Amino acid sequence: MKLPAIVQLHIIVFIWGFTGVIGKLISLNAIPLVWGRTLVAAFILFCYLYFSKGKNFKISKKLMFQLLGCGVIVGTHWSLFYGSIKISNISIATSTLSTGTLFVAFLEPFFFKRKIKISEIILSLVIIICILFIFNTEMSYWKGILLGIGCAFLSALFSVVNGIMHSKESPEIITFFEMAGAFVTLTVFMFLFNDWEAIATIKAWDILWLLVLGGLLTSFPLVMTMKLMKHITPFTLMLSINLEPVYAILIAFLIWKDSEKMSPVFYISTAVMIAAICFNGYLKSKNKKIQNQ
Repeated sequence: MKLPAIVQLHIIVFIWGFTGVIGKLISLNAIPLVWGRTLVAAFILFCYLYFSKGKNFKISKKLMFQLLGCGVIVGTHWSLFYGSIKISNISIATSTLSTGTLFVAFLEPFFFKRKIKISEIILSLVIIICILFIFNTEMSYWKGILLGIGCAFLSALFSVVNGIMHSKESPEIITFFEMAGAFVTLTVFMFLFNDWEAIATIKAWDILWLLVLGGLLTSFPLVMTMKLMKHITPFTLMLSINLEPVYAILIAFLIWKDSEKMSPVFYISTAVMIAAICFNGYLKSKNKKIQNQ
C-alpha cells in the first residue's frame, strides 16, 4: 500500500534530522564538507540515470541553467547550515531553520501570484518574537544564529523555486542538475577559501560519513521530495521541515548531552515556534476541507 504524501514527507523530514548530526561527526569544515556531500550526491544520481533504461540527460539549455541556478542556492544553503553548526551547535542551527516558514510566507505569494494571508503574517510575527528571545538568551552564539537565519532564507527560496520546477522534468533529472550546480558552486568556494588541503588529508571515517550524507540523506530524500511536490505546496513542505529541529536536537542531545544543552528560554521559544507552525498547518488543512465540501 502506497503511503499518503504527507506521511512520506514526514519520513523524509525525520531522515533529514540526521544531517546535522552527521555533519558534526565529520571533522571537515563547512565548505569542504558540503563539497564532498554534493560530489557524492551528484555522482550517485549520475550513475542511476546513466544505467537506468530510458533515462538521458538531454534537456533544454534554459532549463539546465535554471536547475544549475537552483544548485547554487542549495549549495550555499548547506554551507551556511554546516557553518552554523561548526561555530555554534546543532540546536542553534536547526532551530533557526524554523524561520524558513516566515520567508516562505512572503516568497510564495510573490512567485505564485497570490495575496499574503493574515494568518501567515501573524505566524511570522510569532517566529520573529521567538527568535528575538533566543538571541537575547544565547548571545554567545549570535554568529551561528545569523548563519542559521540566512540558511533558512535560502531553504525557503529553494523550496518555492522547486515548487515551480517540479513539473518541468523527472525528479531524478532535476535533482541531478541541482546537485551538479551545487557541486560547481562549492568547487568555486573551495578555490576562494583555499580549502583543498582538507580534502587531501581527509580521514577514512569522514569519507564513510560523507557517503552516508550524500547518498542516504541527500540524493534519495531530494528525489522523493521532488516527486511529492506534485501533491504538496512549498508552504506545506516548509511547515513539515520545522519538525527537523525536534528530531535533530533530540538526537544530538542523546549523543553529546552537555555541548548541546541550551537555556530553558531556548527550548520554550523553539517549542512555541514549532507549535505555532503546526497549528497554522492544521488551520490550513481544515480550511481546505471546508472549501472542498
